[in-house]
Amino acid sequence: MKIAILTSTTAEELVKDLIKNDNKNKYDIDIIALPVPVISILDTNVISKIIMKRTYLLNKLKDSNIIIIPGLVRGSTEVIEKATNVETYKGPKSLGVLPYALDFIYNGGKLDKIKSADEVMGSVIPKITYKTAFKINDNIDIPMRGPPTIIIAEIHPDIRLEEVDEIAKRYVNDGAKILIIGSNQKTDPEIVKEKIKIAKKYAPVFVELSDISLIKSYQDLGIIGISTSSTFIQNNLDQIPMDLAIIIGDRNIKRLKKIGKDLINRGYKVIIDPVLGIPGIDFVNSIKRYINAIKSINAPILFSAADVTEEIEADTLGIHGLLAMISIELGASLYLVVEETYKSIRGVSEAREAIRIAETAYSLKSSPRGIFSKLLVVKQEDKPINIIDQAKYEEVNYIPPSYNFNDYIQINVDYNTKKIKVLFKRNNEILAALQGKHAMSIARELVKRINISADHAAYLGYELSKAEIALKLGKTYVQDEPIIVPPWKGDNSD
Repeated sequence: MKIAILTSTTAEELVKDLIKNDNKNKYDIDIIALPVPVISILDTNVISKIIMKRTYLLNKLKDSNIIIIPGLVRGSTEVIEKATNVETYKGPKSLGVLPYALDFIYNGGKLDKIKSADEVMGSVIPKITYKTAFKINDNIDIPMRGPPTIIIAEIHPDIRLEEVDEIAKRYVNDGAKILIIGSNQKTDPEIVKEKIKIAKKYAPVFVELSDISLIKSYQDLGIIGISTSSTFIQNNLDQIPMDLAIIIGDRNIKRLKKIGKDLINRGYKVIIDPVLGIPGIDFVNSIKRYINAIKSINAPILFSAADVTEEIEADTLGIHGLLAMISIELGASLYLVVEETYKSIRGVSEAREAIRIAETAYSLKSSPRGIFSKLLVVKQEDKPINIIDQAKYEEVNYIPPSYNFNDYIQINVDYNTKKIKVLFKRNNEILAALQGKHAMSIARELVKRINISADHAAYLGYELSKAEIALKLGKTYVQDEPIIVPPWKGDNSD
């Protein structure tokens, strides 16, 4: 069977590479590029007109048994079928699913003229194949080139010893496969040792190392690797045990190449870190370093998000979303997260979701657009649907409160216990002091116990819902103040 696959000039080489590497059914496939940069934005009527005006395209297509067009193209394929006199069907929306559509045809399945192949076949997420560079702890594959991409999380030097158990456990639950114990010149080695003991209960542990005299004591505690500079390696190479994996960081790409290749030739497990730069200072140059390192060093690459998430004054959910796509496109094997400040807290879970989206897009050979994302917290993909009903609504303008000022409600959020606290006073006497995580339940309990005015009941529900949102977002709750103030607030827009 001969199959013609219609594509654009932009995607032609991608389709050829995909078919070359994944045509196990040995179809005779002719990849035909229309003279357009993007085919998916067209409809079938436009495509048929393009074909009819170009004899060479028409002749090529007539020589096929089946024509497949991208699933995103609008309209029925019947109009193309009439123009070519060849059966024409919708393929998948994403290029990565095309081999599955070809398998579907090979096994007797029939594609549709209106629905995309994805809709006909059901949801398909292609598997990612990769070459393993080496294993960590005998159970974690480190790919030579990602994806998949392994999350590695640093326990920052400023984290107190008594916090390590809770944080290490959370990092792993949030998606980290490897932990790094951060340290600097001021860090007490004895504290580092205690942190290693705690963290290794949850995941394999690396440690940042700047003093070679500590390496044996750290290794005796069970570390599986070190993170350090190429200069440190250069000065202490003969004292580093062969069974430790090494993360080498350096902005000097020539030195990084030299030391990295030397270690690889000696048989070490090496991970290269070209150091992602600070936006506005070194970010663009650092991407060039990554490209250079990936092309010239045969070792896994570490992509560290820390300097970007910490230095940009914006919510880290979106930052991780973009950085994860960049890391996947570069082929990074590991993605390092550091929750150094409060604004970057839960960054590991954000990175896990960002990498999931990026890996899915990669496997589909598509952009991440349209992939379900938990990173859309404040905004969403589609405009809200305007519900229309038959009721006639009366306009309600501002109504001032009508409170009994002998009654007083105080609402706070306790971020340690993760609970909302409500105090109700009447004539300065405490009648109720309640706490909980669910705003509605607290409100119900309070109005059940105390006869309060309708105004106070409405106010209570409104403020408790704000408190619950603040608790979920980890934002400071101040009674009678807004929780979310968007940047367009006050610019005369709705």
